[in-house]
Amino acid sequence: MNCIFCAFGKGTQKTHANGFPFETLLTLKNTISFLSTDLPATEDGHVLVIPKKHFENMEDIPKNSLHELIDHVSLLTRVLRKTHSGCNILLNDGKSAGQRVFHTHFHVIPREKNDKIIIEKFKRKNLTKKEFITLHKVIKQEIDSL
Repeated sequence: MNCIFCAFGKGTQKTHANGFPFETLLTLKNTISFLSTDLPATEDGHVLVIPKKHFENMEDIPKNSLHELIDHVSLLTRVLRKTHSGCNILLNDGKSAGQRVFHTHFHVIPREKNDKIIIEKFKRKNLTKKEFITLHKVIKQEIDSL
């Protein structure tokens, strides 16, 4: 397996794919964070938070690492909120969700009002109350069966 995020997690990769230097912002026991090279045109940051070990999907991450990952994202959000009015926290989980590096990673993207960043835009479904209740029941049954 040739995973650049695994190499970042192990400390064996010293540059991003475009040759920019790779440096961690914060290293914890199971997770690291670093500046993405994909910066929004109107903002001055885009941080990625990853588990050091390879997990393709979020549901594969053991609880202790998952809790640390979420805490790490929360900490980075607090840091970015000191100089920005908001943040998007994004996880693309699976190819159909837009995941391009198949190593679980959260994006923390600082935001300002009217920054013209469009994270995701989709056409909303018009549901009846009955359809909404039925959908809720279906998903709830799936949760209960876990």
